[in-house]
Amino acid sequence: MTDIITIRDNAIKYKMHGLVDKAIHEYKKILNNDPSNVDTVYNLGELYYMQGDMGESIWFYEKAVEMEPKYSLALYRLAIACFRATKFSKAIEYFDRIIKDAPDLYMAHYWKGLCYYHRGNTKMAIKSFKSLHKVNTKTTLGYYQMSISYKAAGRFKEAVKCLVKIVEEDQNVVSAQYHLGLAYLGLKKINKAMKCFEKVIELNPEHKGVQDKMDTLLTDQEMLYGYGISSQNEDNTREEILTNFHVGQTYKGMGMIEEAFKHFKDQVKKKK
Repeated sequence: MTDIITIRDNAIKYKMHGLVDKAIHEYKKILNNDPSNVDTVYNLGELYYMQGDMGESIWFYEKAVEMEPKYSLALYRLAIACFRATKFSKAIEYFDRIIKDAPDLYMAHYWKGLCYYHRGNTKMAIKSFKSLHKVNTKTTLGYYQMSISYKAAGRFKEAVKCLVKIVEEDQNVVSAQYHLGLAYLGLKKINKAMKCFEKVIELNPEHKGVQDKMDTLLTDQEMLYGYGISSQNEDNTREEILTNFHVGQTYKGMGMIEEAFKHFKDQVKKKK
């Protein structure tokens, strides 16, 4: 017994210091002497997960759950390991088991939603994220992923509503501002999209892709035209309308500048 305790202590020490191979070696010693030790089986699953070996990790987690069906932590870790291994159907099956026994575990709803999203089933992903918010109304975690699902489904208005909830709480969430800009772009609300993209640049000048998105937006004839119309629809001031026009005018290849200018002039006349 003393030897087993010493081996276990060594395994724990190795795990704490990130010496995963040595920790696995020690836990397997214990398992050879006590094959029914479910905690050792679980810990081997954890160690292989730490190594990124999802195949071995899943095998040991499954073994732990088989040995002790009510081992909820092992089942939860098994579901996440399946997600990481892109075994989404299996992961959903396990998350359903978790939710059945613990419906208030909101992170299970979250991961289940991610599984459906990565399977391309945005309808079920949205349903899972909605379930998350029924369980935990305060978290914004689901709003973000739900907005991504809405956006992927072309439901831009709903995506905007979710993302606005996030940026109202914290305007400095770069990813929320970026995706809010994309959602506004989907609605052809060019002016609002640009404001979001400009906020992203302000927060993170090195943000990959956002500057290209802005450049493309302002050099596209149709989008530039929409930029001016969007400004009018938002009831901007005369100065803002003219500024928007001059921003567009600086870019080359604008075949619709005169038509856009007519709209700007008409709007200015209405405001006088």
